[in-house]
Amino acid sequence: MSATSHPALEWLVRRRDGESAALIGWRDGVPAATVRRVTDPYGPFPRATRQLGRTHIPEAVAGARARRWLQARRRGQSVTAIAAREGVAHQLVSRMTADYGPFPAPEVIEEWAQARRAGRTMAQIAAADDIPVTVVSRATRSHGPFTPIGPRLPDGVVGLKGLAQMVGVTEPTVVRWVRQDRTPAPDFITASGRRLWLPATLTRWLSDANLATCPDCRARCISLSHHRRIAHRP
Repeated sequence: MSATSHPALEWLVRRRDGESAALIGWRDGVPAATVRRVTDPYGPFPRATRQLGRTHIPEAVAGARARRWLQARRRGQSVTAIAAREGVAHQLVSRMTADYGPFPAPEVIEEWAQARRAGRTMAQIAAADDIPVTVVSRATRSHGPFTPIGPRLPDGVVGLKGLAQMVGVTEPTVVRWVRQDRTPAPDFITASGRRLWLPATLTRWLSDANLATCPDCRARCISLSHHRRIAHRP
């Protein structure tokens, strides 16, 4: 390419500015292959941001849009969801963000994991970022285990966990007592079989249950000798 080849020099500048060879050829009335033949030896060139047959928008707008897409992908949104919302092809979203992965971003996954540890449900986390629950589940699985979150008990009733806390034993111990009929009959049983007691019922039971108190750990137990053999082995 000679110094006097002004069109070729202009093509070179335009390709370096992000204009595609096809768009240059269309605007100047020459085949795209001609543009490539005289400019390719002076590459490489940045990825074309202005191409034939595509809507051209100001660079500031394009940059803001790309940053918005990148943030959405870091928060777990899919390229198809972003493309549908923005009215563009999903291939464009993928191409503009692919080099900045992984997605979701590690710091976002850790944020979700901390939220799960704090007691938030996956549905709540997913709703905040407008993503499917499966994305949160899959991304945070390796950060567990997480405490299962069930429906909150209504005020004024106590479940197995609350009974264990009142007595000072583990929940499995209370489950065993229930199976052995060593606890009072529940005041309520839910459709799923969950046993619930009124606090007054448990207070009366504790006063009459004649449970022993371990002098070492203050746990309540039916058999102090058995408790010591299990919990305080030498």
